[in-house]
Amino acid sequence: MNERYRRHLSCEILLGAVLLAFTQAAAFAQTTVSTSSTLAAVQPIANPCPRFAAGSIVQQPAALFSHDGVLSVQFSYQTTTDFANRTLFCFMTPSGLENPTLHVKPGDHLIITVTNNTPAQPLYMSIDPPNCGPGGTKMTLSSLNIHYHGTNTSPTCHSDEVVKTLINSGQTFQYNVAFPANEPPGLYWYHPHVHGISEYALLGGASGALVVDGIEDIQPAVSDLRQQILVIRDQPTIQGFNEGSGGDPEGIPYQDLTINNIPNDATTDANNLTTYTPAVLRMGAGEKQFWRVANATADTILDLQVQFDGVPETVQVVAIDGVPVNSQDGAQPGGLISVNHFRLPPASRVEFVVNAPSPSVKVAQLVTLNVLSGIDGDDDPTRPMLNIQLLSAGESEPPAEDNHVGHFTALNSNQKRFAGLAEAPVAVKRLVFFNENQPTQFFMDVAGQPEMPFDANAAPAITAIQGTAEEWTVENHTMENHEFHIHQIHFLVESQNNFEINGMQQAPGITGQYLDTIEVPYWDGNPAHPFPSVSLRIDFRGNDIGDFVFHCHILNHEDQGMMNIIRVVPQAAVAVSPGSKKATLPVNTSASTSIKTSTGGMDKMVMK
Repeated sequence: MNERYRRHLSCEILLGAVLLAFTQAAAFAQTTVSTSSTLAAVQPIANPCPRFAAGSIVQQPAALFSHDGVLSVQFSYQTTTDFANRTLFCFMTPSGLENPTLHVKPGDHLIITVTNNTPAQPLYMSIDPPNCGPGGTKMTLSSLNIHYHGTNTSPTCHSDEVVKTLINSGQTFQYNVAFPANEPPGLYWYHPHVHGISEYALLGGASGALVVDGIEDIQPAVSDLRQQILVIRDQPTIQGFNEGSGGDPEGIPYQDLTINNIPNDATTDANNLTTYTPAVLRMGAGEKQFWRVANATADTILDLQVQFDGVPETVQVVAIDGVPVNSQDGAQPGGLISVNHFRLPPASRVEFVVNAPSPSVKVAQLVTLNVLSGIDGDDDPTRPMLNIQLLSAGESEPPAEDNHVGHFTALNSNQKRFAGLAEAPVAVKRLVFFNENQPTQFFMDVAGQPEMPFDANAAPAITAIQGTAEEWTVENHTMENHEFHIHQIHFLVESQNNFEINGMQQAPGITGQYLDTIEVPYWDGNPAHPFPSVSLRIDFRGNDIGDFVFHCHILNHEDQGMMNIIRVVPQAAVAVSPGSKKATLPVNTSASTSIKTSTGGMDKMVMK
C-alpha cells in the first residue's frame, strides 16, 4: 500500500466510522462575532447525496436563479455513505436539490443560509481570535465553511472568508456575498474550504457550479446555444489496488472520476488492463453546444480532448476561470481560442463551443489525456469521460431552465474587472515556490522567509497594497506537479517558463489570459536544469482588502500545509517614511528562477 493511499484510508476510517451512528448533532456553544445564532436551522433532508449509475445519461444540474438583485438559498450540509461505504457530502436544499447551480448577475447578492447537519466529531485544532461563524475558535473534523471559488468578492466575515470561518455540527450561519458590478460573466464554483479536511469534503462530492450570467453579451458566438454545465469530481477508487506510477498512461488512477455525479468506475482485470464506463451526453445532428466544464476534483489534473474515432477535434475556447477570453482589453468581442486539448488543473474551469459528430462517426468522446505528473505525482492516466450520442430524428432533450444561453442583445463593455493590467506599473516583484518533504510535509514558500507548513494562526507572509499590481514568479521545486491558486483575485498569465527543458509542454491557450488557477509542472531533479515556473501579473486594483490565502489546489497537498496567507491593505494604511512619498513595505523583490531553495522543512503545525 503506497503512502498516499494509506493516508487516505486512515482518514476514511476515522471519519467514516462516525457515520455508522449518524444522528444530527447538537450545536456547540461558542463566542463569535456572528449573529447567526438567531437564524432558523435548515432541516436535514432524507436520503441525501444521491448518485447516478455508471454509464447514465448526463443530466443538467438543478439550477437556482437570482431575482431583483438577490439569490437567497438554504443549504443543509449532509453526509452519508454509498454502496461501497465511501463517505459522501453534499449541499441539499429544502426541496431536495443537490449541489444546485447558482445563477447570479454582476452586482447581485448571493445569500446562503447553511446548517451543518453532519455528525459532531473531535476537536482538530484551535483558531485564534478574531473568529467568524458560530464555531468560534474550535475547528473540528466536521467543521464547515464555503469558498466561492474564483469570484472577486470580499474576504471578510459572512462573505468569502475561509481562514477564520467555522460552522460546526448543528450550527447555522449566513453568507451574504456581494458580486462586483464589473465581475466578468462566466463559470465559477463553490465548495468547503476548512484547512485539513478540504480534500475529504471534495472527494465526497460537496461542490457545485456558480454562474455569473450574461456571457452572451460579451461573446455573441454563444448566443442561444444549448449549454451543458459539466462538473467533474473525483472519488476514491473501490478496487483496493495501488495507483500506478505518476505519468503511467495505462496505470490505475489515484482517484476515480465522475461527471455530473456519474462515475466512470475504473476496473482493472487480471492482466492489469484498466477499463472505464463513460457517461452518455446527447446532441442533435449538426448541433453546436456550449460546454461549461468545472474541474471540481480534489486531486486530479485533467487534460481534456474531444475525439471523433480517436482523432482530436478542434474546439473554440470562450472563457477560462470565469473570464471570457480576450475580453478585458482591445476591441469587442474578443476572438475565441482554437485548441485541440485543454489542460484543466484542479479548480480550473474552461468554457468552449463544440460541434456534434457526423452520423458516420462511430465513437465520439470527451477524454482526459495522460498527465505527466512527475515521479512523486499522482497517476492521472488517459480515460474516457463521456460518449457523445446523437439524438434520433424528431427526438429532443427534456427542457431545463438553464438549458440554453441567453439571447445576444448588445455588446456589454462594463465587465472589464481586469482591463489594463498588462500595462499597469509593477509595484513589487516576488518569488514564491512549491516545496515538500515527501510524503507528509508540503510548503507554499515565500522567498526570504522561513519555511513552514500553513498555520491559520500565523501572521500573513505577504502584505500587498490595494490599487497596485505585482509580478510573481511561481516556481516548482518538487518532483510532482502543483497548482497555484489565489483567492479573491485573478492574474494575467505572462509566461510559462522552463517547461520544455524538463520534457513538458506549455499549457495551450492560457498565456495572455486572466486565470485564478494555474499548473506548474514538476522539476526533473537535474541540478543543471532550472525550475519550471510561471510569471503572473497579480491584480490588487479591486476593492477587496483583508486576509486571504494562496495555495496548491491539489487538496491533498493544501491540507498538509501547502498554503500561505496574504494581507491586502488600503493605501491609507501603508507607512510613509519621513520626508518621502514612497510607501515602505517589507518585501522580497527577488525573482530568480535559477537558485534552488533549501527543502529543509519544519515540524508540522501542532494539532489539538
